Amino acid sequence: MTPFLMRYLVAWIAFCVVAAALAVKGVRLRGADALAFLRAPWKVAVFAPAIVFTTFAGRFTDDETWDVVSGGGMSVLTVLTAWWSVGAAVQVWRRVRPPSHLVVAIAVGLFSSSWFYDGYLLLRDGVYTHRWLGNLMLSPTIYICAGLVTNLELRDGKLAFAFTRSDWPRPAPTTATPTWPLLLASIPMVVVAAYFLVGFVGWHL
Repeated sequence: MTPFLMRYLVAWIAFCVVAAALAVKGVRLRGADALAFLRAPWKVAVFAPAIVFTTFAGRFTDDETWDVVSGGGMSVLTVLTAWWSVGAAVQVWRRVRPPSHLVVAIAVGLFSSSWFYDGYLLLRDGVYTHRWLGNLMLSPTIYICAGLVTNLELRDGKLAFAFTRSDWPRPAPTTATPTWPLLLASIPMVVVAAYFLVGFVGWHL
C-alpha cells in the first residue's frame, strides 16, 4: 500500500469514528420509521430486483472486485441508509437539522457507497484496490439516486420528497392513493443509477 493510500485509509476510518460518535450523541431514528419507509410495495418492486442484480451480476463483467459480498453489501447498505442520509443532508442545507447531522450523513453515504467496498477488498486481497477512485467517483451518484427515490411520496395528490415534511423522518400516513405515479417518477433516477452501475464496466456472457 502506498503512503497516500495508507493516509487515506486512516483518514476515512477516523472520519467514520467521529461520525459514529456524533450519531450516538445527536441522531435519533426509530427503526419502525425506517422500516415504514422501505416496506412500501412499490419501493420493494424497485429495489429488490436491483439488490439481486447488483449482488450477482459481477461474474458477467471484467471487474474483478465485483463479487457477491461487494455488490450485495453495497446495495443493501444503500437501500437501508440512503433514504436517511440524503434527506438529512437536504435538511441540514435547509437549516432544519444541525451541521453535525451532515457529518453523519456524509460518513454513512460514503461508507455505504465506497469505503465498505474498499475495506472489504483490502481484507479479501491484502492490498488496497486500484479501482477505489473510480468507485468513489461513480457510486455516490447511485447512492443519491436511491435516496431520492426512496423519499418520493404523494402529498395531496402531488409528487413530493418526504424530507420536505416538518415531521420527517416519520413516514407519511398510509393512504389509498395509486402508486403508479411514484413508479413513473422514479424512472429517471433509476435510469441514471443504472447507467452509472453498468456503463463503466465490460460485460460478457
